[in-house]
Amino acid sequence: MNKRNLTITIIGVPLVVLLVALILAISAISKKRAQIVELNNDLKNRDAKLSQLENQIESLNAEKSSLAGVKLSLEAKLNSLEQEIGDAKEKEADLNKKLGVFSEGKKKLENDLAQTTQLMQDKLKSLEQESKKELARKSKQYLSQKKEFAFQIEELSQKLKSLNEERNTLEKNALRAAEVTARLMKEKEKLDHYKLGLSYENKQDYQAAVKEYEAILEIDPQDANIYLRLASIYIYSIKDPERADFYAKGYAVLNRQKENDGEQDTRTSLSKAVDEKIALTEKLNEAEQKLTQKDKQRHAQPGDLGEMFGTYREKALKRHYNLAIIYENAGRYREAAQEYEKTLELSPDDADIHYNLAIVYDDFLQDNEKAIFHYRRYLELSPNPVDSGIVAEWIVEAKEELDWQRKIR
Repeated sequence: MNKRNLTITIIGVPLVVLLVALILAISAISKKRAQIVELNNDLKNRDAKLSQLENQIESLNAEKSSLAGVKLSLEAKLNSLEQEIGDAKEKEADLNKKLGVFSEGKKKLENDLAQTTQLMQDKLKSLEQESKKELARKSKQYLSQKKEFAFQIEELSQKLKSLNEERNTLEKNALRAAEVTARLMKEKEKLDHYKLGLSYENKQDYQAAVKEYEAILEIDPQDANIYLRLASIYIYSIKDPERADFYAKGYAVLNRQKENDGEQDTRTSLSKAVDEKIALTEKLNEAEQKLTQKDKQRHAQPGDLGEMFGTYREKALKRHYNLAIIYENAGRYREAAQEYEKTLELSPDDADIHYNLAIVYDDFLQDNEKAIFHYRRYLELSPNPVDSGIVAEWIVEAKEELDWQRKIR
């Protein structure tokens, strides 16, 4: 190679390299310019968006100011509504308080009315059960008593109907509750005097019993049964014929309002016949007792007296039992109970006597404790009686009535 070519080669190679480098630099610069242009465009777009956002912010600030005014107006209205709500709540609380007082008064009146109705229904049920028991035991002997029970049931039904009408009136006008309460207190006062009268009779304090029965007549002068009871006390206990006649006449006058003359004459004749039979039985009782005492004195020496005294005991038992039946048929239940008790002293394990005595105590003397005792003795002494279920129901009824009497005392 000659020097010229060598020189060209030496100079050409750097020039080529320099040219390549220049081309690369120009290419890089072009790319940078393109990027700069792109960045300028982005910046312009961002400035435009920023300007748009500033306009939106100004619009929102304007809306915010407007909403602040609306908020203040709404807060004022809200405060006014809260005040009105507070006043309404106070009025509601006052009305609720008044409503509570009214509801308590109404509930009390309804409870009083329900108790009154329940008491009358219980009494009516008791009378119906008594009537059923009497028909089961002595349907033929107590036909007249059945009519009386039916009359009493009718009266109670009328009273119950009246109470129901009063209940309807009471629901419409609560002020009439005081009138119903006064009437019930009057009945309770009569019942209290009647209980005391029976109690004094049991203690044989007949003067005190008379005062209680006369107190009932002051409350209800038309109570014919009280006239009859006073007449009985003055005849058989106090022994005052004049007073007995007075009350007997009073009973007759009141009783004639319920029965016709023929029925009254029949009852009077029957009463006289019963009194004569009782008197004859009592005389026989006294004579046999005297004879028994003489025989005891005559046979005071040791010996076998069992057969003789056994005969006397059987006669006495039969005598007291018959006299109890007579008293019961005559409506003299206190004397009937006494004779049944004497019969039990001679024969304490006689189931039939316990049964009869339980009926007397339950239906006529209102002594539920003794009635329950004798009902139970009847069931204990009777081997599988046919009427055990009925008697068990009577025991339950007597217990319920006893509990009710204890509550009202």
